[in-house]
Amino acid sequence: MATARKVSFQEAWDSATVFYVDEELEDEIDQDVEKLLALADDEVVSGTDKVSTEALAAFLTKDPLALDVILREIELSQEKFMRVISLMRKLGRIEGGFEREWSFRKITGRVTQDMDFSLMVARTLMEGKRDKELAAYIPRYYLETLNYGEIRGGSLEGRRIRYKSSLIGTYSGRKGHKVEGLIKQRLEVLGVPYEKGRSRMTETDMDFAIPSLADPWIVIMSTFQETTSSGQSVKTRDMLAVFERVNRVNNRYGENRAFVNFVDGGGWLARKRDMERLVENCHYFVNLNLLGLLEGVVQKHYPSNKR
Repeated sequence: MATARKVSFQEAWDSATVFYVDEELEDEIDQDVEKLLALADDEVVSGTDKVSTEALAAFLTKDPLALDVILREIELSQEKFMRVISLMRKLGRIEGGFEREWSFRKITGRVTQDMDFSLMVARTLMEGKRDKELAAYIPRYYLETLNYGEIRGGSLEGRRIRYKSSLIGTYSGRKGHKVEGLIKQRLEVLGVPYEKGRSRMTETDMDFAIPSLADPWIVIMSTFQETTSSGQSVKTRDMLAVFERVNRVNNRYGENRAFVNFVDGGGWLARKRDMERLVENCHYFVNLNLLGLLEGVVQKHYPSNKR
């Protein structure tokens, strides 16, 4: 029978993973890049002749990924471009007024279906840097990227690196899902049900509530960070709050519910003090290399009448 035990900070530190390597994910990202590169093999993107606004508009209408390609060429994020479109709607330069921001999917859908809108977007991408009205509202840091006619080009390998770099948000998000998937697999092997979402008991979104959100006897919160970010402070706060609330319930009702912190990745090693707090403020601590400890936690804290 496995034994439930709380690891020391030194054991947590020594067993931490800096980078999580998943070849399937790496292949997925490479495939995404190749799709973009295939579309970029077009005179409008990789050619040397001067590009007209009309030619760029025609390129944008040919595929929903075309706008993505151009934004990667000028190194402007989807989110920042969404703000540009919102600004133009707010200024009345796009009909219909502005109440709610359009998603990037909606923008690309309209670009591929409405040539007038596509021409407007192409003109903004080509000449936005010189647009006096936009200059009054958009910082130069972003405005100067709206100059596609002058800054397009570069080698295929340079483009591949640039496109791959621009997928860092997608890569990090998918990696987080992959890591959560490993926790799910471990729980499924142990044969315990779980739910994800907000619980009235903890007043916080939980990554894994075993067996349910309504009656969680084991709560697992997970975070994998390869780089540091402001989101770590929020995650630290939420984890500490959940530990406090689980303890409050245990003290009030004499119960034996457990809170488990899953914390891993080089971003947490870079924030050693926060990691120390997270190891200290939980009933059990696990990471990728310590997932086997969940068996003892389940055997000790999962009520036998719920099996």
